[in-house]
Amino acid sequence: MKSVDSKLLLGLVVGAAVGAAVGYLAATDKREQLLEELNGVVGKIKEGFNTAIAKYKEGKQEAATAAEEVIAE
Repeated sequence: MKSVDSKLLLGLVVGAAVGAAVGYLAATDKREQLLEELNGVVGKIKEGFNTAIAKYKEGKQEAATAAEEVIAE
């Protein structure tokens, strides 16, 4: 029971700290700069994700083609 209580307390403390940090950053004058940086990071993540999906689809198609060739022989 003590382990559960300590995990709950830790979760509440971490949640409060994150909430306070977000509130502080949202209220500062650098909010626009922060949003621009976050948009840049999100854009890079989206680009990487789309590249990974394209590679997956390409590999899947190559595997299907190879399987069809083996079956045809």
